[in-house]
Amino acid sequence: MAGSSYYQKLLPLQYPHSYNAMTKLVVAMAKVSKNAGKKTFFGKDKGQESYQKFIEALRVTMQSLVLDKAVVESDDTESIYIRLGELLEMFSMAHPNWQDAYAFSKTFFVDDKPSALAVMERLRA
Repeated sequence: MAGSSYYQKLLPLQYPHSYNAMTKLVVAMAKVSKNAGKKTFFGKDKGQESYQKFIEALRVTMQSLVLDKAVVESDDTESIYIRLGELLEMFSMAHPNWQDAYAFSKTFFVDDKPSALAVMERLRA
């Protein structure tokens, strides 16, 4: 499935740090979705490890938004949440093949918005 060539060109040019961070964020979201409820042969929780990597990727992505001047440090978390959502939407149009990642994104950011805002607030502290 080919993505929008417009967004494939725009995002790396206009938001280079954020684009790079979002590639890692989307992979981390896909792994959370894939590993939910799974354990290794020796009993290690794969879902928890994937979620931890997702949280770290989210932190880096929020910092990248500041570097790219998509947001400023003084913005409230709700504003950063909205801007991140806009960029994730553009990213999903550029790279539509990550459906499991985008499904997790909807669950995490949209269906449970108060928790997402709380996590983002904690990561900003």
